[in-house]
Amino acid sequence: MSAGTLRIDKPHNHSSTRAGYTSISSGTMTQLISAIAADAFRVPLKDVRAGIHSGPGQVSVSLAVPVALSLAPSILGSSPKTDDGGTLFERASSARAVVISRISELAGTSINRVDIRFTGIQATVGRVQ
Repeated sequence: MSAGTLRIDKPHNHSSTRAGYTSISSGTMTQLISAIAADAFRVPLKDVRAGIHSGPGQVSVSLAVPVALSLAPSILGSSPKTDDGGTLFERASSARAVVISRISELAGTSINRVDIRFTGIQATVGRVQ
């Protein structure tokens, strides 16, 4: 996967010279996507699996991530309450936008599709404040 071609402009001449190219290997791109997804979903990097697929005119990403839940003991009972910012579909939509934006920003690649599969629960138990 190629991120683009660098250009060097000569200071006194408006013509440009092709200096070479910069490429990002598919393994590096997969690691980059995994790191961005781990941050977007608030889960450890080790728990994220990512794949990148390119076809004619489109690049798609597949993600497998656990659902992050912050459990706090209820003040009135023993059942936990969760406060994680929306339904699973809302979280997926928000994280999808982050992945698309950050990949474009960091690698200069347009992602046309991000498929997300939740694979389990990543729960943390917090204290009531």
